[in-house]
Amino acid sequence: MLSPCTITYSLLSSSLKSSIAHNSLSLCKCIHAQIIKLGFLFHTNLVNPLVGFYSKSYCFEDTRKLFDEMPERNLISYSILISSHSRCKSPRLALKLVSELRREALEPNQFVFSGLVVASAKLDSVVVGKGIHAQVIVSGFESDVYVRTALIDMYSKFGDVGSAVSVFRQCLVEDVVMINSMVTGYVSFGSYEEALRLFGEVRRGSEFKVTESTFGGLIKACSELGRDVGEQLHGVILKTGFDSDCYVGTSLVDMYGNFGDVDCMKMVFLSVVCIDIALYNAMIVGCLKNGFDEFAVEYFCELRLRGLVPNDGTFSSLLKACGVLKSLELGRTTHGLVEKSSFLKDLVVNTALIDMYMKCGKVEEACTVFDRMRDRNTVSYNAMIYGHGQNENFLEAVSLFSDMNRRRLDIDHVTFVVLLSSCLGHEWSVYAHAIKYGYGSDLMVRSALLDTLIKRGATDEALDLFSKMKINNVVSWTTIISGMSHLGLHLEALNLFRTMISSSITPNSFTFSAVLKACGSLPSLEQGRCIHACSIKLGVMDDEFTDSALLDMYSKCGILEDGRKLFEKLSNKDVVSWNTMIAGYAQHGYGHEALKLYDRMEAHGFSPNNVTFVSLLSACSRCGLVETGKQLFELMSSKHGISPSMEHYACMVDMFGRAGMLDRAKQFITDMPYPADALVWTVFLSSCKLHGDVELAQLAKNHVLRMQNEDNPTLVLMSSLYSETGKWIDAEKVRNGIQPGIKGKEPGLSWIQISEEATCRKMDNG
Repeated sequence: MLSPCTITYSLLSSSLKSSIAHNSLSLCKCIHAQIIKLGFLFHTNLVNPLVGFYSKSYCFEDTRKLFDEMPERNLISYSILISSHSRCKSPRLALKLVSELRREALEPNQFVFSGLVVASAKLDSVVVGKGIHAQVIVSGFESDVYVRTALIDMYSKFGDVGSAVSVFRQCLVEDVVMINSMVTGYVSFGSYEEALRLFGEVRRGSEFKVTESTFGGLIKACSELGRDVGEQLHGVILKTGFDSDCYVGTSLVDMYGNFGDVDCMKMVFLSVVCIDIALYNAMIVGCLKNGFDEFAVEYFCELRLRGLVPNDGTFSSLLKACGVLKSLELGRTTHGLVEKSSFLKDLVVNTALIDMYMKCGKVEEACTVFDRMRDRNTVSYNAMIYGHGQNENFLEAVSLFSDMNRRRLDIDHVTFVVLLSSCLGHEWSVYAHAIKYGYGSDLMVRSALLDTLIKRGATDEALDLFSKMKINNVVSWTTIISGMSHLGLHLEALNLFRTMISSSITPNSFTFSAVLKACGSLPSLEQGRCIHACSIKLGVMDDEFTDSALLDMYSKCGILEDGRKLFEKLSNKDVVSWNTMIAGYAQHGYGHEALKLYDRMEAHGFSPNNVTFVSLLSACSRCGLVETGKQLFELMSSKHGISPSMEHYACMVDMFGRAGMLDRAKQFITDMPYPADALVWTVFLSSCKLHGDVELAQLAKNHVLRMQNEDNPTLVLMSSLYSETGKWIDAEKVRNGIQPGIKGKEPGLSWIQISEEATCRKMDNG
């Protein structure tokens, strides 16, 4: 007959097993209370499963307390606690437990050694890790699969590929967990081809059964090796039936997001059976990465409709989308959801809130979020500094930097990058601090300094700094090339690009975009074609930035047929590409083609913006389509809700003026909702000169000179008009008022010809 004590022990044991099987923490805590109440803490075999469950449930404090309460402990008790400390934030305690274990005359087993190896990896201590490995060999556990897997993972984290491969190759048993660990190790080393080769070996050589974990590291490797390899692995995944697995699907979404293929992301997303928050987060991040911010917002709304609970990754990604879109209303709504969630005090989410408010221009609200944060780190300070810089609050940015010093926070190279972008005109004093902190030679910091100098227009300083930079990468080269092009120094940009090509640095899409802009601005068709060929040779093509720059270059050079062919081939046309093509037709007098393209643009669901209407009104002006221009001007506000800018009014004045309707143009200026600026009056003056109307020209001249004092181009126009109408005395008077230094064009040559010839000479001599 069983004793009451035995029956009670049996009931407690079966109840505990059932609670653990159902993953019920609350029931386990109730049983824990009964164990204490009934005095069963001395039954080590009963308490050990409870210790293990607390550890797996990440209740590390409860794990330690229960361990300390145990009157007797065995090797299993120690192995559970060591594993617990290794996984949480106290790996040093795991290592200290070894001496305690030996005092109780207990020898470590494979589970203890696995935990100790993990602790060494967490501490990033090569010396301790190799010491543990030596003990493993002496104790005879080197052939154990669990220990080997932990050792492979440890050496992978140390970056010691030789030791990791050596441990792996010594094992005759092909365990799936160990193979996954080796694949992950290869990926962490950047040995992507070796990771795929290992996968191929084990699939051919045995009855190795892949799991969802197998594909995680492999998909990451494919993301680095390219689309072709990624699609091949995707085919293997389809054959093995893991395409519906959520973990694999999430990894595939990440991969296609890196490839810029949003359609394939959607296809993978729809093939997954059980969708979780991680998959939605991957979709949101992928959409954001590829500029589809509206889709990111849609996926967030969808996950909430499905009843999924957003986590810190979801909120931070969505807030990033709100910042990019400058959607303050949605950002505030998301902030409201954060306030009601468990992430109100989360550091990452609060930093994302700061970034969103700063990008939306709401500095006070960003400061409110920052001020209420109890815990702040370098990233949150960097976000505030960058935000103040973008909103031209230099003193506040410097004050935050000083506060970081007072709080003794780690100041990294990113701090100086954002600080340099925040202090136009004070960049050298900031750079002096960067030198003091040891970041003076950091490439990112120097590139930021270069960018700041260019933005300030300090061309000589920027070129001097760039020439003294012993090491350059694609970022610094692109910065100087795009900077020169932006400042109108297009020949310098082309020469720099030529030097870059002769170096070992490969240009990216942003580099090609900058140098093609220079070709279009010169314009230099021959060089543009050469650079186009170079982009194809280097494989930098079918990229939105390069395609847009090519389209702009061909349009500005007047090669509209080539531009149109490129435009029609674009798989992802956006408003910018439509505007570029419309502007090209407008600039070269093909007004009817520009209008047809506008109709197609609307038919394809693209809404025109203010840039579109500048090009359209310019097209109507050059082709004499006055009535069409008037209708388009009215449609801007009535249909599309776009308030006309001064540039739009100038286009309308030009349109009336070219058509000889000078009185109508003058009346249009009078009827403007705000006073016309010098641009509008200069356009009107040009029209008066075109039609020889001296009286109205004098009116326009007086307005321009009142705004710009002695404006040489205006005086030149008036002098020319007086000469053409035979008013030689007036022409002489005006000519005498022209300030010295203005240069006329060389007779018989257009500025286009001069620039083209100069470009060819420099590129040939370079």
